[in-house]
Amino acid sequence: MEITPSVEITPSVAVPDVAAPRRRRGAVNGLLILVPTALLVTGATFAATSILGGSDPSTCADGTPRTNLTITTAPSLAVPVRALAAAYERAHGDRDGPCPTITVQATPSDRTLDAVARASPSATSIPDVWIPESSDWLALGQESASAAPKLPLRATTIAGSPVVIAMPREMAQQLGWPERHLSWAELSADAAVQGFWASQGHPDWGQFRFDMANPDSSAAALRAVIGTVSAARGIAPAEMSAGTFDQDRAAQATTVRLERLTTWLPTYDGQLFDAERAGAVPGGGRPASAFPALESDVIAYNRSLAGTGGSSQVRGSTLVAQYPSDGMFTASVPYIVLTHTSDVQAKRAVAASLLDFLGTDAGRRVLSDAGLRTPAELAGHDDPAGLADKLTITDGVRATPPKLASIDASDSTLGTARRFFRHARQRGAAIAVVDTSASMRLPVTGQPGRTRIQTASDLAVAGLQVLGPTSDLGVWQSAGALPDGHRVLAPMASLDAPAPTGTHLDELTSIARSLRTGGATTLYSTILAAVRDRQAHFTTGRLNEIIVITDGLLGNAPSTTSGDANQQGRTGSTRTSRNSSAGQDGSTSQDGSTSRNGSLSQDGSEAPAAGEPTLDETVEQLRADYDANHPVRLVIIACDPAADATSLQRLADATGGRAYIAPDALGLFGIYADTLTTAN
Repeated sequence: MEITPSVEITPSVAVPDVAAPRRRRGAVNGLLILVPTALLVTGATFAATSILGGSDPSTCADGTPRTNLTITTAPSLAVPVRALAAAYERAHGDRDGPCPTITVQATPSDRTLDAVARASPSATSIPDVWIPESSDWLALGQESASAAPKLPLRATTIAGSPVVIAMPREMAQQLGWPERHLSWAELSADAAVQGFWASQGHPDWGQFRFDMANPDSSAAALRAVIGTVSAARGIAPAEMSAGTFDQDRAAQATTVRLERLTTWLPTYDGQLFDAERAGAVPGGGRPASAFPALESDVIAYNRSLAGTGGSSQVRGSTLVAQYPSDGMFTASVPYIVLTHTSDVQAKRAVAASLLDFLGTDAGRRVLSDAGLRTPAELAGHDDPAGLADKLTITDGVRATPPKLASIDASDSTLGTARRFFRHARQRGAAIAVVDTSASMRLPVTGQPGRTRIQTASDLAVAGLQVLGPTSDLGVWQSAGALPDGHRVLAPMASLDAPAPTGTHLDELTSIARSLRTGGATTLYSTILAAVRDRQAHFTTGRLNEIIVITDGLLGNAPSTTSGDANQQGRTGSTRTSRNSSAGQDGSTSQDGSTSRNGSLSQDGSEAPAAGEPTLDETVEQLRADYDANHPVRLVIIACDPAADATSLQRLADATGGRAYIAPDALGLFGIYADTLTTAN
């Protein structure tokens, strides 16, 4: 269960005295705890002064109405933004209009973007100015058809922070820090090694635990996805496109692997720092060995561990910043003036004047005091008001970060990466139906030395490795030799659930390797029974599916109507004789039931069992049973290249699913990726 944070930690900063800009700069020496919902700070300083002085707090010195400007900022930026807003108000509060009253609220950037997307263009519920922790949120907004009209095409960068890999100092030193820095590729590789820390001489550290915040709500985590795929595929972020995450199977597989390696996926970055401070994640377990973060958040965390009263004594282990050589990104803090603000002259003037103030020495000092790099520093230049001269060894970061790429990932790349990771988090609640009728013992078409059941078994085992470890899966067998034409080989359970020998995954793998064939085909009746079972036990929030593995040679289970495929089976269908040769020899199965053995044709197809519905009847019933609010989809995988693709696709279409013919290993992952991205 994901736990929403109750607090967000942000650094405190000294409020500048704009009347005396040479005053000694304030130091970052403490924390302010903020609830990460809309916390409002109004222009109370000016109002109190005006009331005491007898003037009207709602008007400027010349009697014109004051200009109210609302700012929404990321919780990690709330302290410096509020300090700057208060300083600006003091400097401009008693002049002729327009004079400002500035309201600052702290809201996570993903929630702000959602609010902007949902609001009408003139809605008062959205801010006049938005200052998220990364310009990625503006890029994601530009990619949204509903948000883009309310946002400018570009925004001015007021500060920034490199995206780094945060690690406890002693762990980083074990891997060669500060001389050597972990890369994105090494991060994912190390997290996959069982006993990694034991191999480094520290079994007491447990497993190498990789955690990150959800890329849906964390700019640092989204950049970790981009960086990891960039390193794995050898594609620079600037060369990526929407197709990298929508179509490139290798990139999708890397993303899925990263998601599987993530031990804990909290909503926000602050929860990761809270776990490091507490020494445990919620529910127990060690905190992360490494996680993506903003450099400024690493600085704020380390300073929060320092003693009070200016002492440099540190309580507990600090974190250090690793700067990955295979993908350096910066989270540029943008000053976003929404389009409705620009339409009001007074608001536009105040927003522009405040932006100018943020660029002054006093403004830059407040931002750098909060651990942010100034625009000059991000460009590789020295800045007397910048961060570099304020850093100490306990901050855990470089005085000068590595050079950042000048051309970055596009809006569409960020959007598709974010969406595909969201898809990768989905888990299944599925029944796997394996056809074990008599035709499955025959050779695969074009491969005389390999039977269809062998191929089906290999596909089943490979498919088990693709599914997420917490997916729920049950296995059914379909054949005429079985009572009712099918039976449950393994009930629904999570793949990582314990079983008599190993896990449920181990149990299913053993079942897949020991399948036996016999009897006429009962595929249609089994599909109907499995779909109805899943509908009756529908699992909300999961991919409810029936995964069918068959040779797809359906014999004389014909479509009994003519015309367009979309119309077949809808009206006027009549059953043909389907008695075949089932039970002609009077044999019985081991459990005493009457055998329903079908006769095989020259192409290896077989007659259906007695009482089996036709293709048209099955399609019609699937359509009738389909519930769009509780969709159960058919994913049909034919293990023989000569399978009846048209009939299989008709079955799948009736549920919004798809049919696939003789996929290889990469094709199996493609089936999984298709299922993730086409589900509701």
